[in-house]
Amino acid sequence: MGLVLHATDALTVSSPAVTDLSSHDQILAAREAINRAIAARDPQTIASFLLPTYHVVTARSMHRDGQEASVKSWADLFAHDPAAVYTRIAEQIHINDGWGMAQEHGRWTGTITTKTGLLEVSGVYAAKWHLAAEGWRLEAEIFTPLVVMGP
Repeated sequence: MGLVLHATDALTVSSPAVTDLSSHDQILAAREAINRAIAARDPQTIASFLLPTYHVVTARSMHRDGQEASVKSWADLFAHDPAAVYTRIAEQIHINDGWGMAQEHGRWTGTITTKTGLLEVSGVYAAKWHLAAEGWRLEAEIFTPLVVMGP
């Protein structure tokens, strides 16, 4: 079952209207804002959705610990690859409002430039969200590639 994201470009998770949304809709809005930040090649906006202790396991099984390491990785990617883009689409979100935690499962796609051309990759991901004072923030993500097309 797929979820359609209805967050508009004018909607940001820091706006007062978003705080009236359910936790589910706040997480969807945050995910859409992250997708927009990736498309805009804006590592600082991406960072605003990550906890300082954020951890990621990339599609190539590389581990990055901390918000700063993630920001550096995004900035390096954007500086060296003008074609790089990633999108994540939530399919399920499970929320524990009492503990301020949530689990998101979905599909992702990515395009990067290699020495021999464009590489298109897609797969599944899992993300753990934590409700911080600033709103829902990513604590961890794991990306698993299932389809690789290109050189």
